[in-house]
Amino acid sequence: MNRALFHPLSILLSWRYLLTRDVALMFVTKTSILGLVISITTLLVVQGIVAGFQRDLNKNVLGFVPHVTLSNPKGVEKDLGERVASAVASVTATAMVMQSSGLLSSANAVERAQFIGVDPYSIEAFVTRDGLDDEMRWSALTSGQFAILLGSGLAREIGATVGDTVLVTLAAEGISPFGYMPRQKRFKVAGFADTQTSLDSMVAYINREDARRLLQLPSSANAAFLRLQNPLDVSSAFFHIYLTANDRDLFASTWQDLFGALYNFLHRFKNLLFLLLSMLVAVATFNLVSNMVMLVHSRRGDVAVLRTLGGSTVTVLISFVATAWVIALGSLLVCIVLAWLIGLALPTLHELLSQLIGVSLRDGFALHELSVVLQTSDVLRVVVLTVAMVTVGSLYPAWRATRLAPSEILRDE
Repeated sequence: MNRALFHPLSILLSWRYLLTRDVALMFVTKTSILGLVISITTLLVVQGIVAGFQRDLNKNVLGFVPHVTLSNPKGVEKDLGERVASAVASVTATAMVMQSSGLLSSANAVERAQFIGVDPYSIEAFVTRDGLDDEMRWSALTSGQFAILLGSGLAREIGATVGDTVLVTLAAEGISPFGYMPRQKRFKVAGFADTQTSLDSMVAYINREDARRLLQLPSSANAAFLRLQNPLDVSSAFFHIYLTANDRDLFASTWQDLFGALYNFLHRFKNLLFLLLSMLVAVATFNLVSNMVMLVHSRRGDVAVLRTLGGSTVTVLISFVATAWVIALGSLLVCIVLAWLIGLALPTLHELLSQLIGVSLRDGFALHELSVVLQTSDVLRVVVLTVAMVTVGSLYPAWRATRLAPSEILRDE
């Protein structure tokens, strides 16, 4: 069977069967190819959209946020980050910060925010994705200047622009004779942080020393940000990190606490879409089976002559299966090119379509951009699925061709 599979005769016969002059058969063949192209292209584009969400999540979110956070509102040891990094090989970078929740207000609105006090130089080395605007750098957060970097979404919500003054309000520890007295300080907006995620509507960055003064804490930091070599492996590294910190008063959290549900949803959503849209490929394959049945009927004479000249049943079987393979592989090549072209045009087309119908594919996701990424693994999975379906679907018509009786066919001819 292997010799017949690679025998030139089987391949030449498949081309002869495909390039028929029968108008009705050619119409059915083109219809089958069109069905395969539409279904496979749809599957590739949808898989690429979800892969684009995953890529942006890895790049924009995991390149900017800490993978593991060790915090204590009263303060942490100043060498906590270095001590953990030296003991845990998977930790590649650390940053000591001062963080607190509070209110951010302008003349237009008041919003809740997470304030993170950072050292400009250590945080610039910590992040691997620059989420700041082109005219802004971390160096603007100079101690004593009381400058603030707002998340782009947070800035839009309060209507703040560069140069505006905003009021930062933080809760104070303890109680005074006049009740709870929050600590307030005016900051000047020095720029915006834009990670193109929902994170932009939550956080604001200030200088760590300014935050310490505002909170009136003796420690220089109350949290340690840790970056891992593989953020997806955070579950296995988390326990080792916590044991190394050796402080029961520390509160430990990971990026999965904030974005883990989204990441898991995207992974499961992608597999679910692949399963559902595979049914489109299956329907297109059924159309191809109908085409193969008609092809076998129209080539009865050729099969009879081949069998009379000594052709084996395996040669006949492989010839018709190879015809289906040619159709499938040709359709796959067209689909990959079409999916690539659609991926280039989809961001623009999506914006136009969203304006027309008022519905966006980004609704419900934390990411603000739509991109199509054709991953090699996704393309290979579609190729394997298509070839497998086409092979299984063509086996029955090809088997019927091997059961044709040459003597009866030639007698009728």
